[in-house]
Amino acid sequence: MQLDGFDLRILAAVQQRGDISHVDLSERVHLSPTQCARRLERLKEQGYVRQIVAILDPELVGLTVVAHSLVSLRSHDEVANGAFHKFILGASEVVECYSQTGDADFLMKVMTRDLAHLSDFIDRLIAAAGGLASLRSSIVLKTIKKTTELPLPR
Repeated sequence: MQLDGFDLRILAAVQQRGDISHVDLSERVHLSPTQCARRLERLKEQGYVRQIVAILDPELVGLTVVAHSLVSLRSHDEVANGAFHKFILGASEVVECYSQTGDADFLMKVMTRDLAHLSDFIDRLIAAAGGLASLRSSIVLKTIKKTTELPLPR
């Protein structure tokens, strides 16, 4: 399906406020509330909107340490990859994980209460993966930009 200007404006608006009412949405995109509701439902059905969630403040819920970790596995066989994936999928501390090209196999974003919990997480990761070829973590000192909004065409 080709997205038109109304669809793009609806997507931009719900990226900023997922709980926007159909009336407020209609004022922002210049369509009736009924048309906005129909279009938004169609965009959800077609997969453009995967889900609408609440974004929590990490510090207020006690997550004060953010680390970006580069991980390389010692072995790339099915067992090692499976063990790593299983651990990552079950580890609530991992909020993002990407398989990538370059010097490291994976890039993870990890959030914990403090450095002691980060250390515990790393120990559990090493044990679960059966050893790593390398692990390099960088602790975030200050966030300059953080957004969940995708850059949509204009």
